Amino acid sequence: MRRPPPLRTARSWGPPPWLWLTLALFLAQVPALLRLAAGVSTGLAPFGETGRGRFVTALLSLVQLLPQFFLLAAVLALLAPRTRGRLVERRHGLLAPDHPLMAPPAPGASPDGRDTGAAPHFAAGMAAFVHEHAPGAQLRLSTRDGLSARVYPGGWRTSRIGVFAPLVHLWQTDEGAARAVLLHELGHLRRGEHHVAGLGSPLTALVRVWPYVLAGFVVLPVTLLFVTGNATAVLTLAEVVLVLCGVPKVLLLVVAALWSAELGADRFAARTAGADTVVRALRRLEKGDRGGLARLYHPPAGMRVWCVSRAETSRVRLLPALLWPLALAAQTVLTMLGAFPAYVLLGVPGDLAARQVLALAHESLAGQPAWWATLAVALLWPPAAGDRPAGRDPGAPARAVRVRAAAVFLPALLLLVGLLPLAPRPAGGVLADAPADPAARAPGAPGEGTGTGPRTGSGTGTGTGDGSDADAGSGAGATACPSRAAPADPSRPPGLPTFTSGNPASSGGGPPAGPRTFRTLAVRSADPLSGTRSQAREVAGRLSAARWTLREDGTLVADLPEVPLLRTTAVDATARLLTGKRTRRTGIGATTTWMEARLVIGAGPTARLELVRAATGVTRVVVDCREFTSTSTTAQRLSLTLGNDR
Repeated sequence: MRRPPPLRTARSWGPPPWLWLTLALFLAQVPALLRLAAGVSTGLAPFGETGRGRFVTALLSLVQLLPQFFLLAAVLALLAPRTRGRLVERRHGLLAPDHPLMAPPAPGASPDGRDTGAAPHFAAGMAAFVHEHAPGAQLRLSTRDGLSARVYPGGWRTSRIGVFAPLVHLWQTDEGAARAVLLHELGHLRRGEHHVAGLGSPLTALVRVWPYVLAGFVVLPVTLLFVTGNATAVLTLAEVVLVLCGVPKVLLLVVAALWSAELGADRFAARTAGADTVVRALRRLEKGDRGGLARLYHPPAGMRVWCVSRAETSRVRLLPALLWPLALAAQTVLTMLGAFPAYVLLGVPGDLAARQVLALAHESLAGQPAWWATLAVALLWPPAAGDRPAGRDPGAPARAVRVRAAAVFLPALLLLVGLLPLAPRPAGGVLADAPADPAARAPGAPGEGTGTGPRTGSGTGTGTGDGSDADAGSGAGATACPSRAAPADPSRPPGLPTFTSGNPASSGGGPPAGPRTFRTLAVRSADPLSGTRSQAREVAGRLSAARWTLREDGTLVADLPEVPLLRTTAVDATARLLTGKRTRRTGIGATTTWMEARLVIGAGPTARLELVRAATGVTRVVVDCREFTSTSTTAQRLSLTLGNDR
C-alpha cells in the first residue's frame, strides 16, 4: 500500500473559545449556587402524608442544581489533569505503544525468525505522524470498539490521544483517512480543548446522563405525588413546568460549545489533509462512535460532512462562531416558554403574565453577564483573516471581514435591545387577582416569582403623578394626585391547597355538630407553603395553646383573634370541612387571613384538625403625589391533635 505524502500543517484560526466561556460564567455563579444548595437540603428529610409536596419540590430544586455540579466537576478536572488521565486510561484500557500487550513484533521478522519484509507496525506509523504535527503529544492504544480516537490530558503540560480499534482498522485500509481523524484530534490539542472536552470530560458526561436524571428525579417523584392524591400537588405544577423547560436550557450551551469545537477541529483537518479525505473518514467512521445519547456531544455526521465540503464559505465559517450565541438566545426563548404557563398555573391573567414574561426576558438581555461576555469574546476573537490556505484565495479577506462583523453583530444587537426601555414590568406585581378594569386593580400583589405557592415579603413601588397639585393646571394630560384612601382588601393567594368546595351549608348527618369544646394537645406538623419555616413554627406555637368550640350551628371558633370564624361547608361520616376569612384594616393597610380546615372526630377522646392558613397584608401610602404599595404573603399547612376540654 502506497503511503500518503507528508502533510504540512495549515494555519487556521478556530472558532471562539466557547468551552472556556461556559466554565468562566459558571464560576461567577458559584456563590449563589452554594446558597441554593444549602436551602435544598432541608426539603430532603423523610416525608409523610403532609410532606410529599415539600419533598418533591426539594427534588425539583436539586435537579436544577445537578448540572452545576457537573460544571464544578469540569473545573476540578482542570485542576487535576493527571488524575483524570489515569482514570480515563483505566476505564478504557488505554496502554502505551511499548506496553507488552501492545508492543509490535520485531520489524521484518516472523515468529520462526524468517524475514518477511512486513511494513512497520501501525503504532509506529501513528506515533511518528502525531510527533510530526504535535511533538509533545503522546499516543495510547486500546483494543475496544465504540470510539475511534479521543484526546485527554496526561498532566499539566502533557496531552494524549487515545486510539481505538476502529481507527486501527481504518489506518490499515485507508491510511489517508486515518490521518485525517488524527488531525481532527490534533486540532483539539492545538486549542487546549482536551482539558475541557474529550475522554473523561464532565461536560460530555452531563450530556449523556441528563435525560436519565430527568426521569429519575422529576418524572417519578411527581408521578408519585399525583398518584397519592396529595393536596399540595397543584403547588408543584409551576415548578415542574420550569424544570421541564430547563432540561434543554441546560444542554443548549454545553452542546453548542462542544459542537463548535468539533466543527473547528474538522476545519483544521480539512485545511491540512484536504476536504475530500476528511469526508471519506467521516463516512467510514459514521457508525463507529456508538452510544445513543453520547452522540449529542458530536454534531451529526451529515452536518459535519456538509460543513467540511463547504469549509471555505462564509456561512460555514460563521456557524461555529454563532452556535453559542444562538444557544444563549434560545435559552431566553425557553425561559419565556416556561415562565408563561408557570404564571398562568399560579392564577395570573394571561395578558398580565405575557407582559411580565416579556419584561423578564428584556431585563435578562442586559442584566446578565452572559451577553456582555459573549460580545467581549467576539470582539477579542482572532479574525479568520489569519488563515493561510495552500493556494491564494483573493476572496478570503472579504469573507473574514463578513464573518467577524456577523459574529459581533448578534450579541451587540441583543444587548442594545436589552438597554432600550421596551418592556417595563407591569405595575403592582403579577400574582394578585387583577380586575378587568385596570383602574380598579388592587394596588398590592404578592411577589413576582415563578416558584410554587405565594411568595413572601415582596414589595412593589409604583409612582403616579408628577408632583403637581391635583387642581393645578388645566392643560390636556394633567395628572391628579391619587387619593389617600386605604388599599382594597387583598385577594386570595393562588395555588393554595383546599379541603372545601361550595358555599357554607348546614351540618346534616355525620359527627355531632356540638356544642363541644376542645383544646390543642399537640402540633403534629407545620409546613410552610409560603414564607419561612420559622414563620410556620411561630404560627404553630400560637395554635398550640388554643381552645376550640364547635357550636350547634356547625361553626368552629377559637379563642385566638387571628383565627377567623370557620363555617361548615360539608359533613360526612368521619369529617367536617370548614372555611372562613377575616380582614383587619388600618388607615394605610389591610390584612386578610384565609383558613380552611378538616375536623375529624372519632369515637375516642381526641380529634384531628388539619388547617391551611394564608395571610396577605397590603400597605398603601401616598407621598408627594406618588403612590407606593407593598404586599407580603405567608401560608402554612398544619395538623393538630385536639382533646376534650373539660
